[in-house]
Amino acid sequence: MPTKAAYRTFEENPRIEFEFYLAERLKMTVGTLRDTMANDEFIRWEMYFSRIAQREELERLKAHG
Repeated sequence: MPTKAAYRTFEENPRIEFEFYLAERLKMTVGTLRDTMANDEFIRWEMYFSRIAQREELERLKAHG
């Protein structure tokens, strides 16, 4: 069972949580992701998924508003 500190790491640093999310989507380990992906590309992936989430939220609000 993970410690409270491990959970807190994800809560305090969304970037770490996104690393795990992206690694899962790309079917690789976080270590491989960190070793092989340039920071610039990682930031662009963050922006890409953030924009998708924003669009989905706007659509949800339109549908219920």
